[in-house]
Amino acid sequence: MTDVKLFRKADQDLVVRANGAAVQGLVNTSFSSRIGAGIGVFENCRMEWTVTYDEVLFILEGEFTLRTKQGVFKAGPGDTLWIPEGTWLIYEADAPVTFFYSVAPVTGSPTTGIAQSHPTAPADSSAA
Repeated sequence: MTDVKLFRKADQDLVVRANGAAVQGLVNTSFSSRIGAGIGVFENCRMEWTVTYDEVLFILEGEFTLRTKQGVFKAGPGDTLWIPEGTWLIYEADAPVTFFYSVAPVTGSPTTGIAQSHPTAPADSSAA
């Protein structure tokens, strides 16, 4: 068992790269054996992929498009997408979109399936 972890937004590297994405697998195999999670930003991004895990996307800011064999799903702030393992898809975002994601199993995702360290903040001991 590990300790509670607090990941501050200001400590995360969410600068969009040349591929149109910045994704941080904050909850990863370095301390979780079951679930992975993180935050990401897509901009001018079109990524084709077949997911090897179950995934939940929660859109925080911007407009996000998910293309699947089932059809096109447009999601905006406050919307949640459930994507089952084995789904062929295309993630798309023209303008910046910020999202939270969670995957299971943790080892299925390229961003959470590797042990990596991210800055964390300590608990506020004065609030106890």
